[in-house]
Amino acid sequence: MTRITRRRLLGGAAAASLSVPLPEAAAGMDDLTIVRMLIDAHKAAIARWSDLPEIWSDQAAVAMWEKLSAEKNEAAEALCFYRPTSLEGVHAKAEYMVGCGDFVDQEANDDWTREELISGFLPAGKDLKPWTEKES
Repeated sequence: MTRITRRRLLGGAAAASLSVPLPEAAAGMDDLTIVRMLIDAHKAAIARWSDLPEIWSDQAAVAMWEKLSAEKNEAAEALCFYRPTSLEGVHAKAEYMVGCGDFVDQEANDDWTREELISGFLPAGKDLKPWTEKES
């Protein structure tokens, strides 16, 4: 029997607020375990994508590149938009993301804005809004 703790309850609330659903395997996991699972899924997707040949010789190779690119993007999106509910989860997510080009290389990344990246560390409903001149 799984014990319901405050941490698990908050983790479930964070997962429910995601724009990208968590895998079923995350059910009942604590926050840090969910963050590590999302990081591992992203690392695995990057590894599969990185193993592709540099030159695509036919339509099948192009289709494989598109499939693995979509998987990598979905894994990155799940991690980006997951909002940790513990400091340990925030630290693990930040440590991984700050060293990963999918998140920090803004030149090559048009999948999300800086506001969305930072909002992924805040409690649900506390999204950052881009600063405008009117607010000064």
